[in-house]
Amino acid sequence: MPASGKVLEDSIRLSRIRKIKRGIFTVEAVILVALGAFVIFVVGEAQLQPYLFLPLDGFLAILVLLLLMISVESFFFRMLEVKFARSSSARHLIAKNSIKRSILVSIFAGIAFLVLAVPSIIGSMEESAQTTFDLVPNAEPPYFYTSDTFAIFDSVAVSMSSLHEVHVYLVSTETFETNWGTSTFMSTMYANRLNREDFTVNGSDSLTISVPHANFGRYYLVLNDAFNPGTGATAVVITEVSGTFTGIMWILTLAFLVANIAWIAYLIPVERKYSVGSIYK
Repeated sequence: MPASGKVLEDSIRLSRIRKIKRGIFTVEAVILVALGAFVIFVVGEAQLQPYLFLPLDGFLAILVLLLLMISVESFFFRMLEVKFARSSSARHLIAKNSIKRSILVSIFAGIAFLVLAVPSIIGSMEESAQTTFDLVPNAEPPYFYTSDTFAIFDSVAVSMSSLHEVHVYLVSTETFETNWGTSTFMSTMYANRLNREDFTVNGSDSLTISVPHANFGRYYLVLNDAFNPGTGATAVVITEVSGTFTGIMWILTLAFLVANIAWIAYLIPVERKYSVGSIYK
């Protein structure tokens, strides 16, 4: 085949390859939107009322997984583009640009992996997400949510402290709102408390109340200062990063990092091979 004919044929193939790539990536983008909506609103049970809750932990895991698939697919298409490029300069430029992109992706994937895999970093994030508030006698009890709005952090326990002995009851929103302001409020809170065993805060020791694992909602902390009238307490809501991030997400970010490093290692000799006669430097 004449050289001009081969160049034309390769140009047509290259155009088809890029068209197929755009089509596949478009379909995957639609799948991502559909899966994201399903995971957030069906699996994650998102809600707008009475409290805004949009769980992104599962969606982000699916997003990273699909991006990993797209990244691997793009490696394959890049190999075809290099093969059917019309000149050494074009092949060199394709390989060079692909290396630059993979280096950038590797940097972000490496940072994400370190954040999710290093316990001290996770611990610092969890500590910064903790909430502290005071329980004041004869005032409306404070409340907290089982997680943040986007399900990044989960509330796992409440650490209570007080100067003197008091009782603290962890109750559901329904129990609190139904009985708040009634004459039997405190006795009902005691009877319906979720912390059946641990409810006495001794002045010399702190008390840790475990937060029941449940769907998104809020709990109230009711103070009973009958033993030492006028004594308040301090509560610290202890949080943990969602298990999705400390579980599958760090594995996916590691896979992202390894895949891009391997792709860079593959492209370096290709880029050097075609750089000799390339007009691009």
